[in-house]
Amino acid sequence: MKLYRILLIAALGALALTACKDDEETETSKSLSGSLEAGTMDAFSNPGDTYDLAVSGVSIPDAETDKSLEIVYTFKVDGITDTTTAMKVIIPDTLGTYSVSVVATAEGYYSKSLTLSTTVVSERSITNTGRAAAPDFTDTRDGKEYYTVSAGGLTWLAQNLAYFEKDADGNYTLGRPYEGAKATEDVMGGFYTWTEAQTACPSGWHMPTAAEFDALGTDAGALMVDAYFNGERLWEFWPNVKVKNTYGLCALPFGYATIVDDEYTFYGFNDYCFFWVDNAGSPMCRSIYVKDADIKVWGSPSTTDFAANLRCVK
Repeated sequence: MKLYRILLIAALGALALTACKDDEETETSKSLSGSLEAGTMDAFSNPGDTYDLAVSGVSIPDAETDKSLEIVYTFKVDGITDTTTAMKVIIPDTLGTYSVSVVATAEGYYSKSLTLSTTVVSERSITNTGRAAAPDFTDTRDGKEYYTVSAGGLTWLAQNLAYFEKDADGNYTLGRPYEGAKATEDVMGGFYTWTEAQTACPSGWHMPTAAEFDALGTDAGALMVDAYFNGERLWEFWPNVKVKNTYGLCALPFGYATIVDDEYTFYGFNDYCFFWVDNAGSPMCRSIYVKDADIKVWGSPSTTDFAANLRCVK
């Protein structure tokens, strides 16, 4: 009986000691003030793009400052860690998601962490288009090269037009790349308002008329190509849609944009592509939806608040 009491007392003592230790740890584990920041990375980047990242925003609470404490910042890039407050990141030539993580720690405080990510794209991002020949048209305005095909008695750009104009500060004044990222200019082409689309084509080329586009027929699959973006299929398979790319136009689902106060918001990636056509001087679009076998007519797009891709013809 005495042994039982001794063991019980010892057990209770151990529990009390553990509880005290837990309380002690709870009391000394505090939170750092502020939100960890390290700069920004664009949604899309090209290999070789650089970002200068520098930590900020976190401090040890004034009321609990201990001069012996300091915040340690650790960057993790490409599986390598480095204790520093600033880092120059150079985007590698590897397509896909690229991430940089940062952790702020201080003795006796909970850590704060942050991850910055960008999607690396290049001319190699779009694959399985079936193109065999080299580009055969050069836009003399900027030197960009395009594939062309013959269809419906016309010569068509087999890629979205990717011509842009900017002001002295580098702001886009004609055309806008996907998500506003310069890295996507040559990958996805430009998104143009109706007003921009009327003057965007190279000399000798023009926006297709509704009749010129409709001469290609109503079969969406005849324009679609089963291409991949950074290894991921762009047009999801749907049994009623037969992707054939009959004309070699290589229509791809990069979506569209709406515009409010000059801010572009992009929608429909992987689901839609929209092309401007000229309906006797009035705005009109032809659209393709991943689940629909027919090309659709959209007869009332906004002239200022909507942006779509453009294929030029001659």
